[in-house]
Amino acid sequence: MINTLNDILLSNNVVKNFHEFYSNNNAFKLWINSILPEIEKCAKLKQDNPWHIYNCLDHILHSVDEVNKLSLGLDYKWRRILAYTMFLHDIGKPECLIRRYSKLYKREIDSFFNHNLASKKIAERVLPSFYFDREDSSLITTLIEEHDMFMFLTLDESDKNPHHQLLTPEYINEKINELNSKTSNGFITLSLLWCVGRADNKAQNPEMTKNSLILLDKFKEILISTETKTK
Repeated sequence: MINTLNDILLSNNVVKNFHEFYSNNNAFKLWINSILPEIEKCAKLKQDNPWHIYNCLDHILHSVDEVNKLSLGLDYKWRRILAYTMFLHDIGKPECLIRRYSKLYKREIDSFFNHNLASKKIAERVLPSFYFDREDSSLITTLIEEHDMFMFLTLDESDKNPHHQLLTPEYINEKINELNSKTSNGFITLSLLWCVGRADNKAQNPEMTKNSLILLDKFKEILISTETKTK
């Protein structure tokens, strides 16, 4: 079954292929749910939030599709790591769901505070069943834990939000050093995180993500410049 899941998650149409196989192959459905019962919960989670246009499961599957486009030129190992990162990056959202009134949107919305940590915990549980070794599992869980880091970056020097940090070359270098302590190569990890952030945004509401994608483009530009200077 693991080969089937690998094939689906690295296919050209993850959303269609996953739903078709999940609906029509009972053995596959029973197997994946025995490992990851959160799939059914994600399918039922509508994500009533302006940033989202899909339920949680479909957002996850669309994000896998998007990361596959970004990873086309990479070796199979890295493509598989990125695909499973996206497959698991929001899997903990159902247990983090709260309804709250948003002053910004002037209505109640779904929020999922700390879902990255809940998703990381689930990933730690299931990654051995998906045949990832300890090193690759550690990388995937780090990517999941850090996947929302771009939400807290800004290009606006006048931004007064205390939770935001200005995107600068100095910030990039600090983040590489931080990730060096968590993974075998902080630069590679940050490059993979850029793929994760872009795929995540491309699977959200396009009316909300324009500025985020601009920031991600600038992030990549600085990251490439940082690599060039260190060579």
